[in-house]
Amino acid sequence: MYKPLYILFLLLIISIGSSKAQNLVYNGDFEIYDTCPVNFSQPLDPQIEHCTGWSAPTQGTSDYFNTCNTGNVGVPTNVFGFQTAYNGNGYCGFNSSQRFPAYNQCMNGTFKRYYREYVQTRLISPLEANKKYKIAFYISLADSLSGYANRNIGALFTNDSIGFNCFNPIIANPQVISSDFVTDNVNWTKVEGEFIANGGEKYMTIGNFLDTLDYGNDTLCVKPNTGFQDGNGLAYYYIDGVELIDVTDENINNDSIFIPNIITPNQDGINDIFQLNFPVIKTEVFNRWGQKLFESKNDAFWDGRTTSGNEVPDGTYYYIIVTEEETYKGYLQLLRGSYNNNYK
Repeated sequence: MYKPLYILFLLLIISIGSSKAQNLVYNGDFEIYDTCPVNFSQPLDPQIEHCTGWSAPTQGTSDYFNTCNTGNVGVPTNVFGFQTAYNGNGYCGFNSSQRFPAYNQCMNGTFKRYYREYVQTRLISPLEANKKYKIAFYISLADSLSGYANRNIGALFTNDSIGFNCFNPIIANPQVISSDFVTDNVNWTKVEGEFIANGGEKYMTIGNFLDTLDYGNDTLCVKPNTGFQDGNGLAYYYIDGVELIDVTDENINNDSIFIPNIITPNQDGINDIFQLNFPVIKTEVFNRWGQKLFESKNDAFWDGRTTSGNEVPDGTYYYIIVTEEETYKGYLQLLRGSYNNNYK
């Protein structure tokens, strides 16, 4: 079957063949490809581009794996380890953190940041302003070459595609971010979250967007004394089953339960406080070590300060919100710095 007709046929199935909300990520299971990948990616040979609809936004060598290959990029056995696909026959992979410094062509030629990889795709349709979306995907730590694991792997939605002619990190604030270390190299771990779109976002990029100056707090050695891996801090993840759906039920209204997953208390009038839109009995905020920093009764906002009025540093915090009907628990990212638009 000719590929254009094949893709059109799949889109028709997506749009009319199911009552389930439409997945706005095309080829989110990484099943469709133009040609079978022949090896892991090289700087001038990005094999991930054989997976239809997906690419690497930087010079980082993200990979594509499929059962059609019986060598380095096969499924379930490949150069990075052993893992069956979460769905079907294929998945992709990216290095979320590595210690050796690559020359930074994007950041004034310094060596302050380290090697990262990402996967990027164009959404089936742009996101609509003030609508709530849910993103979910599955990752698994590669078991052969990963001496480390990461937290803070997230999904970034942008109006324009990202294009860096270098190997270094994309420093940005993803709309959804995972705060737990993903160390499981046998099973697939689900990463998910909800966010409100600004409107016009057409591209999604998945990976680790933190500045590597925070490397020590956001990486975890999972296999000590393994030589090469320990020296370079390699944390390689397989990814599969990417889904983005509209969960708005028409439009956001005052009766909706909405809990922000990020605040930026920099006094610019945008996302300055952790504001809730429903009555609460008690709100508590903890740091990553379990220390309670803030508690408020019958109050529905937090401005990034402790109960005594001291500003807390940028980072990931855990909240417990108690209402008459339910208790909500989750993670919140606090960032005071200005948004980094260098990736546009």
